[in-house]
Amino acid sequence: MGGPERDVPGAVVTGSGAPADGSPVRVLVCDGHDVLRRGLRTVLRRAPDLVVVGEAADVDEALTLAAGVAPDVTLLGLDTRRTAVQELVRTLSRTGNRVVLMGEAAAGSDVVEVLRAGARGYVHAAVSSLRLVEAVRAVARGETVLDACVAGELLHRLDGDQRPEDGPAHNPLTARQQAVAELVAEGLTNAEIADRLRVSRATVKGHITVALRRLALRDRTQLAIHVHRASRRGGGGSFLPAEG
Repeated sequence: MGGPERDVPGAVVTGSGAPADGSPVRVLVCDGHDVLRRGLRTVLRRAPDLVVVGEAADVDEALTLAAGVAPDVTLLGLDTRRTAVQELVRTLSRTGNRVVLMGEAAAGSDVVEVLRAGARGYVHAAVSSLRLVEAVRAVARGETVLDACVAGELLHRLDGDQRPEDGPAHNPLTARQQAVAELVAEGLTNAEIADRLRVSRATVKGHITVALRRLALRDRTQLAIHVHRASRRGGGGSFLPAEG
């Protein structure tokens, strides 16, 4: 159960957690349900740029395996004790490993706490195979993937951490930056946003960078929270973009 699906010799892992030589992204799967682990392994094996290097049934096994197989991304099911999961995320994050959570929407409070601990993404347990693979790829690239189903929970739990609405009353974003921000809030990755808007990924990344700077936010999670707050204040509609 703990061994790799296939060997990836000589993979060089950079400090960002992504292979530097074009080799497949190394994924460690951790979940307490054997059937689910097998299903995840099957899905991930179909992607030529991903390789499952280990499977763990609990947090302790995941820590032991991670030290030996050096995964780039750990796909972590939220079915173990919250404190143990948080410690796992902190430990893996310190080594450059990027953690993607996988769970039910009802576990929103758990998701928030583990995101605080350093996890880089969350996908719902009912995610499609295509969406799951793209989420792993996006996190390996350094992006944050946040499923829209936990946005409301994040909004309430993190409301005291950052209050961008305390700044200027007007929205400093252009129409295109606003469109990108709203798609981020829906949980789309850069690649999905690029496909939706028919622009390049580099263009999407540039819009997000500028939006974060103009709104004085740190990351995609805060940008999503900002959009949802603005929508609530506006009675459910999007806030108006600036000219340009």
